This record gives sequence, C-alpha cells and structure tokens, in this order.
Amino acid sequence: MAAPAPAYDHGRMRGSRVLVLAALTACVRSSSVGPPARPAACAEPVEANATSSTGDDVLKLRAVRFADLPGWNQDRHAEAIQALLASCEKIAALGDREPLGVSAYGGRARDWRAACAAARRVAPGDDAAARALFEAEFRPYTAIGKTGATGKLTGYHVQALRGSRARHGRYQVPLFARPPDLVSVELSDFVPDGRGRRIWGRVDGGRLVPYATRAALRRAPIDEKRVVVWVDDPVDAVFAEIQGSGKVALAEGGTLWIGFAGKNGHKFRGVGGILKRMGELRRGEGTMQGIRAWFAAHPDRYDEIVDQNPAKVFFQVSPRAGAIGTQGVVLTARRSMAVDRAVIALSTPLWVDTRVRLPGARRAAPWRHLLIAQDTGGAILGPVRGDIYWGDDAEAAEIAGRTGGPGRIWLLLPRTIRVSPSSSAR
Repeated sequence: MAAPAPAYDHGRMRGSRVLVLAALTACVRSSSVGPPARPAACAEPVEANATSSTGDDVLKLRAVRFADLPGWNQDRHAEAIQALLASCEKIAALGDREPLGVSAYGGRARDWRAACAAARRVAPGDDAAARALFEAEFRPYTAIGKTGATGKLTGYHVQALRGSRARHGRYQVPLFARPPDLVSVELSDFVPDGRGRRIWGRVDGGRLVPYATRAALRRAPIDEKRVVVWVDDPVDAVFAEIQGSGKVALAEGGTLWIGFAGKNGHKFRGVGGILKRMGELRRGEGTMQGIRAWFAAHPDRYDEIVDQNPAKVFFQVSPRAGAIGTQGVVLTARRSMAVDRAVIALSTPLWVDTRVRLPGARRAAPWRHLLIAQDTGGAILGPVRGDIYWGDDAEAAEIAGRTGGPGRIWLLLPRTIRVSPSSSAR
C-alpha cells in the first residue's frame, strides 16, 4: 500500500453512497482482512476510447500497437510471467462468468483462460516466447486520465525493522494488531456505484462512526496483548505503515514477516508532504532518505509531525515470506504494481514508462517494463497512477525511496474484451 500506503486502499464516498450508511450497521463485517470481497454484480465486458470513472477522474482507453510502446522489444518479458501466473491462480478459482473486480475493463474470468494457459507453457527465461504470448493474447491501450496520458508513478518496498516479540530494552515502539471493534464496509455490496471502495469505522449505538485517529490511539493506554511486535525505531515503524508490510529481524532470532490487517479509515497524509507544507524540507528533500535525515536531526518532533497524519495501519503476521498484495499473491519485485482497482482490474498486465534512479546512478534514466496489477494503495487513486513494488532488500528500499515522478501506463487486455468508443463504466 503500495503510498502509498501500498497494500491498503482508502474508501471514498459521495452523493448517493452517503444515504446507505444508516442501513449498513446490521450488515457490517467485522473480520474483513485480506483481499476485498467481489461485488455481487458487475457490468458485462464493455465493447478505443471507453471510460471508467473513479471519483471525479475518468479512465479513457486509446487502442495502440505493440510497436507504439516505448522500449517494448528491449524488455525481458519472461520475468513478468511469474507474476502473471500468480494472478492466474486466483483467476482459476473463479467461475467463467465471474468478473475480475469492479473495473469494466477486467472482463470475466473466461476472458483470461487462454492467456493463462499460454503463460503456463512458456519456458522460464524464454523472453521471445513470453513476448509472443503477450502480443498474441492481448491488445495494448493507452491509459488516459483528466490530465492526459501522463500521471504519477511511485515506488514501495518491504520495510526492514529490528524488533522483538516481547517489550524490553530498546524495543519500545509497538506495531498493533487490528482492533476487535474495527469494522469495514465494501460499498459495492450496497450501492451500484460503490466502485470497490471500502470504508472503515466502528459501531456505536447502532451507527457506524469514524474510528479513532492516530493521535488519539497514541495517547490511549497500550494493550500489550494487541501488539504484533515491538520495534526499536519509530521512523521505521511509520514507514512500515506507509509501505504496508515489514520484514522484522527478531532479537530472539529469526525473521517475522508482517502485513496489512486493517486501518482506521482516516485520510492518509504523507509525512513528506506535511514537512514540505511546514517549510521543513527544501526542494528535492521529500524522498524517504530526506525524510529520515530530517527525523534524525529532530527526534523530539516525531509525534508533532506524525500525528498530523490521522491515518493508522494495523498489522498481522504474514502466513508466507514476502509482501502479499491485495490480490492475495506474493508480489514479484520489479514486476508487480499497485493500482486503483476501481479503474484497473487486478491481474492486468501494464506497460510502464517512467524514469528511475537506480543504485550507483547519478541521475534518473528511462525505465520501461511490463508489470502486473496485483496490489492497491492508500494514495494510489486515479486512472494514470501506479506504485511499483521494488522488493524486500536494501537496494529495493533505496530505489523505492527515490521513485516518484511522471510516467505513462498502457493496459494489456485480453482480445476477447471488447472496448468501444461509446462505452462507459460509471
């Protein structure tokens, strides 16, 4: 989340969605951890400039050729097959007519069967065969939002932490489990324009009300039974929330993988943006590295800054090693991406064109690769918006911390999904 807060998504509601809240309490689910539930109904696959809306923005698609994708022939396409096959396992569990999420462009599971079967036949490392597969089974479309075909691309990683299962010594910073009274509501289960959005809160007197803010939760007494792990660095802790997952080196030995389990539902405000608005960071210092340097120089102001972000993320011990995305698959470094699932269906292959500063490089250079949509993120909202998953090591952290700037996205859709100029998914 991922940022992101990669690996988690902010519910938004407006207009008719507000009217359903009074009736939700009796139907609220108190244990909605993991990938969001699919809506009961979804539009038929739409029949190039169709539109799909998210909030006040709209995704338009323009059909192009593979030859129009910058750098297409230079990628190592076989590296994307592993990520695609992980998504195909999820698709295989769906009935033929079941939709892939809420995006009109996701089509139905049957639209993806041929591509998944072909992907299973590609030999590991065979880039030519992988490229031929994508060209045979998919059609490319330029993603266009209200500001055009250029949007914002960022990066995320698994946050490294040092911790202990027991509170002692330097391990005094708690990462909390999901509170038992936290509930979530999938709006698509109640209104047709829910667009996959989720809201979070608690039940009070038969009403769904907002959950406590970060500042309020910090001031509350600590229930040590609700702590997943104690870590030694508050800055690492807040970045774990932003990244949506963590890899904890335990003082007692071993590694503990933690992942997203829920959030309080308040709007996310990034600490970098907070510091910029306060005039504390100069131009170019809003990277993860710049934010860490500021906190190192001002350790006594941590709560003052972080409490201005009302959002709070809760964690659980991950059942598998690695970052697990919203789709429920282990993410593939440099080949998985977080998207806004209201407009881009999870499983969709995406051609990405942006600029990235890799380790050892003095400046950013073009970065053009094929990724698979497998995750969502709190700040990942809109048609031309994505968050690249870089991995779980120190190099991934360095790259992710400096990734952020303009970029373009192309959707690769199965050829059985028809996209027509007059179609609209609102």
